[in-house]
Amino acid sequence: MGFPQARNKKLRIAAIGAGASGLAALRIFAEEFRKEIASGDCELVCFEKRNDIGGIWLPDHSDTMPQTDVPDTPLYNCLTTNLPLPVMLFPSRNPAPSTHLFPPARAVLEYLQAYKTQFGLSRFIRFNTMVSRAFWNDTTHQWEVAIHPRDLPGNTNELYFDHLLVTNGHYAKPHFVTFPGLDDWSLSGSRTVMHSMWYREPSQYHGLRVLIIGGGPSGNDLANDLCKVAKETVQSVRSFEDDDTGPVTKRGKIDHFTADGLVIFENGKQAYVDRVILATGYEYDFPFLPQLPIRSPGVDESSLYNSRGHIYPLARHIFPLLAPFPPSSISFIGLPVQVAPFPLFEAQALLVARIVSGRVKLNFDQELELSKARNNKLTDVYKSPERVAKLWHVLEEDAQFAYREELWHLAGENRTCPGWLSEMYKAKFVLREEWKDLVRTGVADSWAKGVGEGGMKDWIGLMHRVLRRAEQRGQN
Repeated sequence: MGFPQARNKKLRIAAIGAGASGLAALRIFAEEFRKEIASGDCELVCFEKRNDIGGIWLPDHSDTMPQTDVPDTPLYNCLTTNLPLPVMLFPSRNPAPSTHLFPPARAVLEYLQAYKTQFGLSRFIRFNTMVSRAFWNDTTHQWEVAIHPRDLPGNTNELYFDHLLVTNGHYAKPHFVTFPGLDDWSLSGSRTVMHSMWYREPSQYHGLRVLIIGGGPSGNDLANDLCKVAKETVQSVRSFEDDDTGPVTKRGKIDHFTADGLVIFENGKQAYVDRVILATGYEYDFPFLPQLPIRSPGVDESSLYNSRGHIYPLARHIFPLLAPFPPSSISFIGLPVQVAPFPLFEAQALLVARIVSGRVKLNFDQELELSKARNNKLTDVYKSPERVAKLWHVLEEDAQFAYREELWHLAGENRTCPGWLSEMYKAKFVLREEWKDLVRTGVADSWAKGVGEGGMKDWIGLMHRVLRRAEQRGQN
């Protein structure tokens, strides 16, 4: 496949990453540019560094040692989805009938593989291919993209594209948090600290005292997984009140660590621990974009930058503003967090495709004013650039559905989110805990059997049944 720096009118579009967001972008663009692709007037390609699709849902079967080689995925063995499938997945493809409501990761991978097959996306993907650099040339008005086979970094090929779709996800660079005394604590050869990205299963923690720092989905999953084998499992979350009653000891904010193995909490309580696992999240990372500088939030907001906690400024969380390249020449798909992800990817990709095709336009000057106004508002409320950065891409509860509808409207679509989506998203914690109980009691398979054969109404009905069960059990 060749992409010469030609002056013909062929449109060249590249996506970087074939996880869920990359597949969504490929599906939408393949549909929007179907005629142009068929006639040879448009070339669509996706570069994927691994040997298959799936992104974080594709296991790496890695034995990498902590803090050396970074794994390809943070996927651990006990992971199940933290959203019910009908809320989480693409509207363009329902879950496979009889799938659990909160299934293990392999079910999501199988779903993505079926999505790829249904929409014929394999033809666009080049596997085992790394993008090492993407640079906007303001003279040729194209992206100069350097790629190489993953196992041959010296074998670089330079290609040229009109539009880039950044779909590499945001779970590839672990965010490390430091605490006073942690370095001294870890000097002992018998004690180790690692990020949750390296965690796979609990057997190596048998009989040990383990501290998990962080209260997100991963932190909670790991605490529940480890307490089955560890001598003691302590979970530290800033907002926690002390709780010693369950299998996981709950503690609040950490004050410091000591060289003799203790962790001291702000309230004065302490615990001896052998292992520390940092479930402290991930950073936005685009090492292939040298024109996207990294700097601390609030220092200089006169041009586009990556704070590691957010990208600012972007139009609609997608299009870069105040940048050395046109806003519509590159789009970031999948940055928002605390959302139902897959439907958002398709909605974002649709707006991008319609703008690239010229079917719709976005007033980027107006979008910049909107971004600045939101930045000022959040800064007035939180008084901290770091806090603003952390919250920038968070679309909590109904904000994500309003955002999705805005994207559809801007793309020229008269669509709305069904009411059950908001209801079930808000009930996600109750649904998940109740489904866990169905799994524990061995009846989850019978509850799921045949669900989906009649379409989405089956899944909605199942979620209502699970909620009724939770309500009835709560009354007993």
